[in-house]
Amino acid sequence: MNKMFLMLILVSIGFIYAQEPWEDASNDNHSTDVTADEIINNEPIVISEIIGSTTNDTPDNTPEMDMTISVETYYTEYARKITIPLWYRFRDFGVSASIPFFIAKEEPMSGESLSGIGDISLGFSYGKYLEEQNTYLDFNFTAKMPTGDPEAETDDGINIALGSDTWDFTGAASAYYFMDDFTFKGNLVYTMNGKYTDALDAENDRGDNFLFVAGADYRWQYRLIFGVNANYGIHFNSESDGTEGTDKLVFMDIKPVVKYPISLFEFVLGAKIPIYTDTPDNSFNEGDRNMAFFFRANYQLF
Repeated sequence: MNKMFLMLILVSIGFIYAQEPWEDASNDNHSTDVTADEIINNEPIVISEIIGSTTNDTPDNTPEMDMTISVETYYTEYARKITIPLWYRFRDFGVSASIPFFIAKEEPMSGESLSGIGDISLGFSYGKYLEEQNTYLDFNFTAKMPTGDPEAETDDGINIALGSDTWDFTGAASAYYFMDDFTFKGNLVYTMNGKYTDALDAENDRGDNFLFVAGADYRWQYRLIFGVNANYGIHFNSESDGTEGTDKLVFMDIKPVVKYPISLFEFVLGAKIPIYTDTPDNSFNEGDRNMAFFFRANYQLF
């Protein structure tokens, strides 16, 4: 209990300055947090155990089941949010949950804000370590539920949606290859966003998301791990009652990270650096997606 309390204190002072690219592409009340970054950042526990071992083999004391709780704090220009990701593994199978809470979500024009729970995500994964190939494969399916209130209003009647009012589904495939002190990784993530009906009874499709990530980690001395990811993503055009929008967004980011595992804790510090942004109508450029800094702490319960 003391360790959990210490972790919460440490993480509460960290802020993630991160605007999701597909949030930037749809700055309306129905924009939503996609689960792509959650899937990529919340790597299976066994990955950290393999990286931290001296032989890059599965440690002899790896338990058949384990559970990790994480705390993330987000800060953007118009939102401050705390997210609690949970991950439980039994042998090759895992289940996960991500619970977001908006400390304050602001409406840009009026400056008014609201707080409350956002859209909760639940996931299922299957991972397998191929010892002879020094490779770990992981497949993940996540459903984001419309638990956040899309019609939340301030005292002055300003609507600030805390959720997208849609069911969104994400599938991901990940591969990790271990070679001496290096870990090479690749991720393919696709999100099928749901549809919602606006105040004019028009049916709106927010457009799907695709993300490809390639990267590597290097295990250095003093338990430090340095890594870098290259992200390539597409936010596809939205539609309104069959009319295709023009908000397609193509982007690339570089994401350097530093990881420090100690005992049952793991701390992750890094940055997300936009290097390319493109839309058909040139409404976005690199300056519209600011450089992001992030901090995350994981604690292995058992």
